[in-house]
Amino acid sequence: MKSISDHVEDWITRLSKVQQNGHPICPYAKKAKYQLFTNEDKMSMQLKASFYDHSFDLYLCLPTDQYMSIERAEQIERELNTIAKDTIVLLDHPKNPGFINGVCTGNKKYIIFFIQSKKGLQDARNNLLKSSYYNSWDHDYYEKITNTGL
Repeated sequence: MKSISDHVEDWITRLSKVQQNGHPICPYAKKAKYQLFTNEDKMSMQLKASFYDHSFDLYLCLPTDQYMSIERAEQIERELNTIAKDTIVLLDHPKNPGFINGVCTGNKKYIIFFIQSKKGLQDARNNLLKSSYYNSWDHDYYEKITNTGL
């Protein structure tokens, strides 16, 4: 059985492959410096979001409850985003994955909360806007991803 860390590494490799539109799903995934946390509860993620270590590009937090509903996970995501001022929390839920040009962007197995710097994410998005990266995205998905409270 594959470890969580190995699964995440395989996912990062998949996100980093260049697609038919000439861009990877996430151009920053392969070089991102991340820290993986397992068995997280809401309080521990609140602390990570509030006292974020900017020496990392992002935290990947897997909650202890890997069977929580999409609705509960989205509620936690919203609550975490109201607490932290300099970070943003984004959700990857295997039962509600994103798709770009028909390619699944989710990890397909685990509920993962991403915690990252708002400024870092906005800088990356601004950089991608200077390229053709978003040109082939579905409009609704683009709006969902880019209207995340930054």
